[in-house]
Amino acid sequence: MTANTLLVTVDSLRYDHYKYMERTREFLGDSHPAAFATITATPGSFQSIIGGIYPGEVGIDADTTVVPSIDNEYKLGISTNRFLSERYGYTIGFDDFTEPSREEEGIKDKVARHMNPKSTLYGVASRVWNVVQSVQGTVGEVGREYRAADDVVEEFLTKTDGRDDWFGWLHFMEPHHPYNPNDAPVSRSEAQQISRRVLDGRGSERDNRIAQQLYRGEVEELDRELARLWDSIPEDTRVVFCADHGELIGEDGQWGHHKHLLPGILRVPFATRNVPVESDVVSLVDVPSYLAGEDFGQGRLDREVAFAAQSGRQAAMNRDHIATDEGVRTLDGDPADDPQLARAQQEFTGSGERPVSKDDLPHDDLEALGYL
Repeated sequence: MTANTLLVTVDSLRYDHYKYMERTREFLGDSHPAAFATITATPGSFQSIIGGIYPGEVGIDADTTVVPSIDNEYKLGISTNRFLSERYGYTIGFDDFTEPSREEEGIKDKVARHMNPKSTLYGVASRVWNVVQSVQGTVGEVGREYRAADDVVEEFLTKTDGRDDWFGWLHFMEPHHPYNPNDAPVSRSEAQQISRRVLDGRGSERDNRIAQQLYRGEVEELDRELARLWDSIPEDTRVVFCADHGELIGEDGQWGHHKHLLPGILRVPFATRNVPVESDVVSLVDVPSYLAGEDFGQGRLDREVAFAAQSGRQAAMNRDHIATDEGVRTLDGDPADDPQLARAQQEFTGSGERPVSKDDLPHDDLEALGYL
C-alpha cells in the first residue's frame, strides 16, 4: 500500500521563526538551510508549489498541477486563502476541496456590488476604509479574518478518519497579517489595528515592538495546533512542510512580503518526514518533484541555484548567497562576493512570462486578504 502523503503550507512564515515551532521541529526536524521562494506573493508561489512552474499568468491548470501524479487514492485539500481555490485551478485532481467562502459580505463587499472593483473610486474608498479600521477598530465583535488552524486540523482528521490511503494538502494562514494570536498582549481589535498601521508605514515604536510579538505569537500558536496533526497521522506518512514566502517584520522599517527581493522574504522554512532531500538548495518549484518522487515540471530533486522574480526584478540563490540587482549578500543579509551567482541572476528568464502583479488579480480577493 502506498504511504499517505501530506503537504502542509504556511502563509508568510519566516525562515528564522521556524525555530519557535518546537513541536513541528520535533516531528520534522530542522529546516533545510537553503530553501527559497520563487516570488514574494502567494498567487505566484503556489504556481510553483502545486504546479512546478515559475510564476507567470495567474493560477494553474490540468497540464501543470502535480495532484494527479500523486499516487494516493483519496485526495483532500483544505485552503484558507482565497487565491488557492477553484477560481485559480487549485481544486483540479482533488476528490474533496474546501476553500474560503465568498458568500459572507462585509461592508466593503457590499459597496463593491454597487461600484466597479477595478475603478479608481473603488480603490480610494477601499483604502479610506482600511485607514478607518486601523485607527478606530471594527464595529462589533472582532474575530479572525481567516479560518483558524484548529478548525482546519479538525476537518482534515475527520475526513481522513478510517481512510488508509490519502493525500492531503493543508494551507494555514497563520502568521499572515493581521497578526492577532489568541494570547496576544493586547485585544484582538487593537492587534489588528496595530498590524494595519505598521503595514501602512504608520506604526510607532510601540506598534512595531508589539507587532513583532504578535507575529511570533501567531507562529507559536500555529505550532500548538499542528501538534495534534503530527500526533494523529501514521508514522510512515510522507510529509512536506514549507512556507510560500517569508515576511519583513520591521527590517529597515519594512513590513509585509511583496515589495522586495530580500533574504527575509525569499528564504523560507522547508522540512520533510519520510521524504529524502539531498539537494544543497531547494526551490519552491521543486515541491511537486518531492511529492511525486521524481522531477516534475520545472522542478528538480537536485539543484545548486534557485531563482525568484518580482516586479521586473530577479534574484538567484545558492547555499550561501542571494544575488539581486542590488548586489550579492549572504543568507543573513551581509554584503558578499559571488561572481558566478551574480551572472546566473542576470541570465535567469524563468518561465518566459511576466509574473502576475496585483493589477492582474480580482479585487475582491485582494481586498479580502488586506491588499487593498
